[in-house]
Amino acid sequence: MTSFTKKKQLITYLFVLWGQSKMIGEDSQVSYEHIRAPNDFDRLMRNAIDQLNEEQKTIIIKEFAEKKCPNWYLEYYSRSSFYRHKHQSMDTFIRCLHGRKMIK
Repeated sequence: MTSFTKKKQLITYLFVLWGQSKMIGEDSQVSYEHIRAPNDFDRLMRNAIDQLNEEQKTIIIKEFAEKKCPNWYLEYYSRSSFYRHKHQSMDTFIRCLHGRKMIK
């Protein structure tokens, strides 16, 4: 797989395309579950997110969709632990986009 930075850029780009950056602002109470857009890309993104375990789903959503607080993870993880979990979550998300469901 590619480097951490490239993976992060890819996932960020996908979430921008998905419309999250415009639909979820800092003051918005909307979460990704409440947004409805019936197209193939939307179904692909939702399917990939739904295949993640709860920890991975939280990391992906908070890091790439909500972006409310850049240091949200500090009350749950140490910095090194968070980046390890984030890297694993990003790998799993990308694999899920390719249609290869991960073993949880």
